[in-house]
Amino acid sequence: MVSVRWTGAAGLEIAHEGAVYLMDPYVSRPGKAAVFFKRLVSRREAVAGFLKDLPGSLKAVMVGHTHFDHALDVPVIAEMAAARVVGSRSLDVLLEAFGMHGRVTVCRGGERVVLDDQAAVTMLPGRHGRVLLGRIPYPGEIVPPLEPPLKVREYRHGQVFNMLLELGGMRLLHVGSADVDDAVLQGQGSDVLFLCVSGWRFAPDLVPRVLSRVQPKTIVPFHFDDFTTPLAPGAQVPDLPLLHKDLFLKQLACHAPQARVIWPKVNQVMRF
Repeated sequence: MVSVRWTGAAGLEIAHEGAVYLMDPYVSRPGKAAVFFKRLVSRREAVAGFLKDLPGSLKAVMVGHTHFDHALDVPVIAEMAAARVVGSRSLDVLLEAFGMHGRVTVCRGGERVVLDDQAAVTMLPGRHGRVLLGRIPYPGEIVPPLEPPLKVREYRHGQVFNMLLELGGMRLLHVGSADVDDAVLQGQGSDVLFLCVSGWRFAPDLVPRVLSRVQPKTIVPFHFDDFTTPLAPGAQVPDLPLLHKDLFLKQLACHAPQARVIWPKVNQVMRF
């Protein structure tokens, strides 16, 4: 059995037989004032608590792209834990700016990286979706010199990946932004598809394009929470505006009628 906890934004905590694998871990969740007007700082105490509460030994951290809501906490996690870090050249530059040279297994698209004796991830080339006003936010690569802490605009998305994790006899596909490279996804079947909701209306036919190529057994929509809202015990995290959730769910039902759909809450644990 594989256990997956959605930690907010595109973050997943995946556990199997005492091992834990993180995708796009995002713990600090700076508020709107920090995002728009300040330099972004990872909350070390929150990250340390997050790592302490993991349900096993952390083996790997995988990053689909380097916007702040995907990569802000990765340097601190890499400092605190001896886990493998897999991502793009931009992620490598980011960690180097925080004093961690050579920590990233740098991928350029298509690599299958063996994480340990039970897990491997294939970093499939992807595309970043259009969001606010139909634009791609902060495109391009992260380039030196950098002087941390960084401003939000310095977290360029870099190479974008859809991450396919093989674990426990299952294939879990992480699509962390609402667009894809159709040709790359063709034939990449998955047992569980984690599909970004934010910005999906700006990618023509995103849902049928993905579902026809991946044919998942289970679909988990995610990355629809307001990721500039800090998490508070017992509090509901608001959704991002203009999601058109009902229409999104209708498209899932139309194009994958046999698939199980789980619309999760932040920190919900799912077992597959």
